[in-house]
Amino acid sequence: MKHNILLAFDFAKRELKAKYVGTSIGQFWYLLSPLIMIFIYSVIFSDFMKMKLDIVDNSYAYSIYLIPGLLAWTSFSTIVMRLNNSFLEKANLIKKINVPMYSFQLGIVLSELFMFFISMLLGVIFLVIVKQPITVEFLWLPIIMVLQTIFAFGIGVIFSLFTPFFKDLKEIIPIIIQLWFWMTPIIYLNTMLQNKYPKLLIYNPIYYFIEVYQNIFLFAKPPSIDKILIVLLLSFTTLFIAIYFYKKMVSTIKDII
Repeated sequence: MKHNILLAFDFAKRELKAKYVGTSIGQFWYLLSPLIMIFIYSVIFSDFMKMKLDIVDNSYAYSIYLIPGLLAWTSFSTIVMRLNNSFLEKANLIKKINVPMYSFQLGIVLSELFMFFISMLLGVIFLVIVKQPITVEFLWLPIIMVLQTIFAFGIGVIFSLFTPFFKDLKEIIPIIIQLWFWMTPIIYLNTMLQNKYPKLLIYNPIYYFIEVYQNIFLFAKPPSIDKILIVLLLSFTTLFIAIYFYKKMVSTIKDII
């Protein structure tokens, strides 16, 4: 087990090195990509479009609301979609190297978690620039980020196990992810759903994570005990389901990829 985890870290390093190989500025893209995203949404939405919130006294209130949810969703959706196709994309490597298939998937997740931390750190730096208070409650961020990544890993593994049997899932999953995004209060406020479609919030698992980020960024409000229990339950229940299906299906998948 220890050897396989170390192998996953090695795959993660390779993923990070290969991501921007051949580009003129190389690894600097790790900083530039989230910086561009933060700049676009902070300038366009808070200045050009004049979309501001009155709930906090800051002219960049909408950006402060938007950025953590957007960064969290980007990490979540990227992990799910990359894992969904991982067995098919790594088929040649899986056949050549005698290592557990989950090592490749862990490598993907670890590399994306690294990107998530960089992105969220830049989001916090943005708060400093716009003079939004940074408090001790921000220490909750890495904990929730790790739990979210475990949840995304579980979802992605479950999808990846069925995709080799149902090839249409390669096309269906991105559509589901896109619809899921618009059913989650990231671009708009949660009150728009609470009034008309409250069940879209209650039964939307990723929203429980995003709401924590938004509350920390906007109000420096730590997650309540019930929210912590919910995200813990979502993360580890999904992970255990993924492990169960993986053990049942992995040998068959090796024969068909």
